[in-house]
Amino acid sequence: MGTGRWKTSTFVGCCIWILHGLRAAAAIPVTTEGSFAAGTVSPIATESKGPHALVMGTAETSTTVANAETAESGLVGDAGGAQLWSPEVASGTPAPSGEASLRAPTSLNAAPVLPSALEGESSAEGASAGPGLSALPAVPLYGYGARENDREYVERKVDFNSPLFKPETGFPFGNTLRSSLYFTDNGQIIFPASDNSIFTYPNPPPRGFSGREEVPMIAVFWDNADFSRGVGTTFYQEFPTLNTDKPPFVRDVETKVRRYLRSSYSAAWTLKITWEKAPAYGARTDTRRTITYQAVLTTDGFRSYVLMLYQAGGMQWDYTRLAATNVLIGYTSGDGFYRNDDLTRRPPAAKYRPDQFRGYNTDLRGLWIYKLESRVGINYRLKCLAWTGQQQEPRMWSQGLPACPCTLQQGQQDPRFKSSRGGWGAARVSMLHSASPNPYGAGVRCLYDSQSRLIEGRQERYWRFSRLASPFRDQELKLYDWCCNQAGSAHLCARYSEKRPKIGCDGYQSPAATGSSEEKESNSEEQGDGEDK
Repeated sequence: MGTGRWKTSTFVGCCIWILHGLRAAAAIPVTTEGSFAAGTVSPIATESKGPHALVMGTAETSTTVANAETAESGLVGDAGGAQLWSPEVASGTPAPSGEASLRAPTSLNAAPVLPSALEGESSAEGASAGPGLSALPAVPLYGYGARENDREYVERKVDFNSPLFKPETGFPFGNTLRSSLYFTDNGQIIFPASDNSIFTYPNPPPRGFSGREEVPMIAVFWDNADFSRGVGTTFYQEFPTLNTDKPPFVRDVETKVRRYLRSSYSAAWTLKITWEKAPAYGARTDTRRTITYQAVLTTDGFRSYVLMLYQAGGMQWDYTRLAATNVLIGYTSGDGFYRNDDLTRRPPAAKYRPDQFRGYNTDLRGLWIYKLESRVGINYRLKCLAWTGQQQEPRMWSQGLPACPCTLQQGQQDPRFKSSRGGWGAARVSMLHSASPNPYGAGVRCLYDSQSRLIEGRQERYWRFSRLASPFRDQELKLYDWCCNQAGSAHLCARYSEKRPKIGCDGYQSPAATGSSEEKESNSEEQGDGEDK
C-alpha cells in the first residue's frame, strides 16, 4: 500500500515537472530564423572594416531580436541584425531639454563578433561605441588657446573656412597622398583637389557617406554651425616633427595610437584643431547651447590617423530645435574608402551627444580614433625630407670645387673632368664629373644636351670615380629624382638645391687659359726683376 502511494505521488510530481518545463519553453520567444531571444541581451554598436567586425557593448534590456538587415557600405562596411536599445545619459551630466522623451527603445544594427584570437592593428581597430557606459572615464580635451600657443581663427559669418595647411610629408588618405587640407566651421576637415577648390559644405547628406564622393573629407562633427553672432571660435596648431624634438602633446598622441591601435608609430606631422563653443545654425534664440570638441590629424608619412575628442558635458546643441538632425561622424577618402560611424545612425538623443559614449577603437567616453590610409604607395616626399634633414650645409664641404665647363668640348679637353653618357629620364644627356675629389671628398656633376650645351651643374657631397647618368644606378641622381621628380613638390626640389647647390659656367677657366695667365704673370715678374738689376 505504501509503495503504491509512493508511485502515485511520484507520477503526479513528474507530470507537474513536465508541465512547468513546457510552460517555460513556451515563454521563450523565437525569431523567424529559429534563434532564441533571451530576456536580457547585449546591444552591440558596430563598426566593421573588411570582412570582420569587433563589437563591444554593455547589457541592456530587450524583448526581441529582429531579422538581420544589411547596411550599404564600401571598403569599410556595417551590417547585421537589429536589436532594441535605449540611450543612457552618463551620470553627472543633466539631460538637456527634450532628451528624456527619446529614451524609449530604438532599433540598433548589430554585427558578428570578431574572434578574440585575431590580434594586431586590424583587430584593435574594430572596437566601437557602446551605450550606457557612464562608468567609463571621459577623455579630457588637449590644452588649447593662447596659453598653448595656438592660433585663433574665426570669421563672424554663417560659414567660413580655415587657412590652407600643406604638410611637407603629404597626408595619406585612402589610396592617395594628399597635398593640402583645411577645416570648416561646420566640423569638417577637407582635402581639396587644388588650392583653388576651397568651398563650404554646411549640410551633411541625410544618408551619410556613400564612398562615391569626389571631395575627400573627415566629418568630425559635421552639422551646420553659425559663428556670426559673436559666440564661439576655433584654434589650431601645426607640429612638424620629422627631424625635430617632439613636444608632450605629440608624444601623447603617439601613445594613444600605439595603445589603442597596437601600432608602432612616430609622428612626422600633426595638426590640432579645436572648435570652442560652436553654436548651431538657426539657434538664434539660445546661443548658450554650444558644442566644444577637437580633432587631431597625425601622420608618419606612411600611416595616418585622426583622433576626435568631444568635451564631456560640452556637446549641448538642442537638437529638438534644429531643422534637420543629420549630424555625421566618419570620413570619405574620395577614392572609395569611407566610414559612417554607427553612432550617427542612432536617435538624436545619442548622436548629438558623442561625449556620453565610448568612442571607436578606445575605452574612453568621447574619444574616437580612425585609421585613414588604405593602400598609399611610396612616399617620395618623406624620403626627400628624411634625407635633406640629415645633410650638412654645403659650406662645410664645397670649398675649392670648380665651375662647370660651358660646353662639353671644353670639359673633354680639361683633365679636371671625366666624361660619361647615359639615359636620364626620357632624355639622352652627356655628363662631366670631377676626375678627383676636393679635400672634403666632394665633387661636381655637369649635364649637357645633344648640342653640347650645359643644362645644369650640381655640387655633390660624395665624389665617386665613376658616375652614371641614371637615377637607378647613381645615388646622387636618385636623391634628385626623389625630391625634384617623384615628390611632385617645387618646395622639396628647392630643399634639394639647398643641400646640392646648382652651379653654372660663370667663372670657368680652361687649363690652357689658366696656364697662359700664369705664364704672363711669371714673365712680368721676370721683367721686373731684370729692370731692378
